[in-house]
Amino acid sequence: MKKIVKLLSALVILIVFDLVATLYWINQGLATEANPIMGFFLEKSSISFIIIKLGLSFAGIYVLYIFRKRFRKIILNTILGLNLIYISVCFYHLWGMLFLVF
Repeated sequence: MKKIVKLLSALVILIVFDLVATLYWINQGLATEANPIMGFFLEKSSISFIIIKLGLSFAGIYVLYIFRKRFRKIILNTILGLNLIYISVCFYHLWGMLFLVF
């Protein structure tokens, strides 16, 4: 059970990093939002983008947390997959930042 909670905590950190990095790239005019749904909210305002991104993310994390005991293996594999996806996204952001520095 503690493993799931730790992985969910890591997922939260990765989501927040992605959020901050995405806003940085877009505000600098160096990127556009790849997700058309999130792009819609970003066009409205950064605040609406942040609220929707965090709201949807935390709602999903909450659902995973609630069902962690009942469907332990499925939830664990899902969280591992999400962490891998977000790690990839965060490395992409970091690669872009390194590219700008050099």
